[in-house]
Amino acid sequence: MVKVAIVEDETLYHEQLEAFLTTFKEEQHQPLEWSIYTDGDQFIDHYTSQFDIIFLDIQMPLMDGMTVAEEIRKVDQHVIIIFITNMTQYAIKGYAVDALDYVLKPINYFAFKERLLKALERLELKKKSLYHH
Repeated sequence: MVKVAIVEDETLYHEQLEAFLTTFKEEQHQPLEWSIYTDGDQFIDHYTSQFDIIFLDIQMPLMDGMTVAEEIRKVDQHVIIIFITNMTQYAIKGYAVDALDYVLKPINYFAFKERLLKALERLELKKKSLYHH
């Protein structure tokens, strides 16, 4: 079971991402489970490295996604972070927190699916490298 977190303050986008995850799960026969968080503070307060992949909005009112990512990296080096943004210049900063990729708003399913497939490949590689050590 792959555990996904969506950290997105705008209802429109987190509902869209949930719909995309549902479609992906059915299309790919991929066991997925997800949780929605509407602000970075709330997410960080409950974060215990329990997710495999995090879709993280960069622009949120209380704590922006970049700060959330920095906090996550203090406790979890391995979780896959994919930023959600409407500004490409923010995406560049993602390298500082080892983000896998970013999805641009407005989000389309094809771009979302590509990023999620890439994230799942990365997870498989991590599992293999853990078992071989």
